[in-house]
Amino acid sequence: MKSRLTLSVALVALVVWVTGAVAAQPLIPPGSVFVCVQDEARIAIVDSATQTVVDTVDLQKLGFPATAKPHFIVVEPDRRHWYVSLIGANTVVKFNAANEIVGRFTMETPGMLSLSSANQLVVTRSMSAVNPPKRVAVIDRATMEGSEIDIVFPRPHPMAVAGTFAYTGSLGTNQIASVNLTNDRVTLVNVAGPTHSFVQFAVSPDGKTMVGSTEVSGQLLVFDLADPARPALKSSIPLGKMVFDPVFTPDGRSVWVPVKMEDTIAVIDTATWKETRRVTSPSFQQPHQIVFSADGKLAFVTNNNKMDHMADPAHAGHVMPGSDAAAAVSVIDVATGATVTSLVLGKNLTGMGIAR
Repeated sequence: MKSRLTLSVALVALVVWVTGAVAAQPLIPPGSVFVCVQDEARIAIVDSATQTVVDTVDLQKLGFPATAKPHFIVVEPDRRHWYVSLIGANTVVKFNAANEIVGRFTMETPGMLSLSSANQLVVTRSMSAVNPPKRVAVIDRATMEGSEIDIVFPRPHPMAVAGTFAYTGSLGTNQIASVNLTNDRVTLVNVAGPTHSFVQFAVSPDGKTMVGSTEVSGQLLVFDLADPARPALKSSIPLGKMVFDPVFTPDGRSVWVPVKMEDTIAVIDTATWKETRRVTSPSFQQPHQIVFSADGKLAFVTNNNKMDHMADPAHAGHVMPGSDAAAAVSVIDVATGATVTSLVLGKNLTGMGIAR
């Protein structure tokens, strides 16, 4: 009896120690916005409540090259870890809440990232990669081990997850692919229309609809996900030259879409799939990606402000920088469209992730 009592006490002590250790793990402060300063190998961390920079992760100090090119970031819903794709270092890196590296996955020119509810991280290829492998990576977030799945079409770039399916599209052909994350089965879907060149996908909060932006055709495409393996095109909305990363507002009533070569953001009503307004700002200089504050009142917009391979100095209304210049995160009041502030962070601001 005494030995059993001693064992029981020891087990209780162990459980208390383990649960206490888990509870003691630091969490990323809610509202933290992680911003890729791609051409300076840094990630700036902005407090969305105060719109100030509260920390910086210098990738060179962590052993990565000056050409690491951090491109896209996602934050886990429980706020314990965040992930970034490093195009130039051929690595996806996992950080904890203290901004310490706790895992890595090696793959050629990683691009966009998305989290699944099954503890997976799905990764595509960089837009800047000319001929990357025709595969996407599916990584176990706990172990940072994974494998690459053949997609068949060239240059898979956009990435979104809805339920047990991941979606990517081609920069080179009018095709998208669904990946069943339970069995790795890939289904290809042809998309009608002119040459699109898919940039990024976003799924509605209710999981029923996916939108896709396009670089070449300049459209926002709307897909019905009633059959999750075969997204069905139901609408196309012309917006302008180089339509970049779309995002649903937290309430799902609108989609905000950067139109990079026009220095504007198009706002689309999801009830009618019609454009309702254009948001402009003196600080928009090739707007790239948008994240919303948790209450949906503020929009944070990255800008490239870069003379690069995608620049089009002849496009009417767009003023190109004479050379690569410092870029800002524009903070926009969603209700009014007014610019709240502009945070200059460094050269070529690309992807962002926010802790909810």
